[in-house]
Amino acid sequence: MRPEERRSQILDAARRVLEADPHRELTVELVAAEAQVSPALLFHYFGSKKKFQYAVIEEAAAEVMLRTAPDLSLPPEEQLRSGIRAFVRAVLEAPQLYRATLLMSAAGDPAVRALHTELRQVFSRWVIDAVAASGTEVTPAVELLCHGWQGYVEQTLLTWIENPTVSPDTLEHLCEGSLAALLTTV
Repeated sequence: MRPEERRSQILDAARRVLEADPHRELTVELVAAEAQVSPALLFHYFGSKKKFQYAVIEEAAAEVMLRTAPDLSLPPEEQLRSGIRAFVRAVLEAPQLYRATLLMSAAGDPAVRALHTELRQVFSRWVIDAVAASGTEVTPAVELLCHGWQGYVEQTLLTWIENPTVSPDTLEHLCEGSLAALLTTV
């Protein structure tokens, strides 16, 4: 295989491992076995475990951005609702990947922090634009509220990943409803 094909094969294997058991830790050994390559070959293509994890996170982030992009053919309120639901579903499909992204970002990994910041900025911009399109005046307070709400959503999802006490539908509803509730305060 050409190097880019082998790299893609390994990243696809990582995705399959996460989808098969989203609560299992993503290890080099598991992914190498799924890709039917040696762990040494995985290191050859990615350089280190950290670089491998970053590549998996980067690919997942790109997919989340695509899946949560607003459908401009929908009314603004539905754009917002469908974007929030898509985000929550994407996290629930690969909870350990999401958890790892937030933990690596919080631990100060500069590459992961930059990627996480970019993802948050894109998602926040979509939320703010949808809020504006639905008729709410976007003041500095509204922008701050939207950014803070995103932190709430992240913590809510992390807590649910560790202890899923409510259904995924209820989780989506909490994330969606909390923004509407917060917007009533400004």
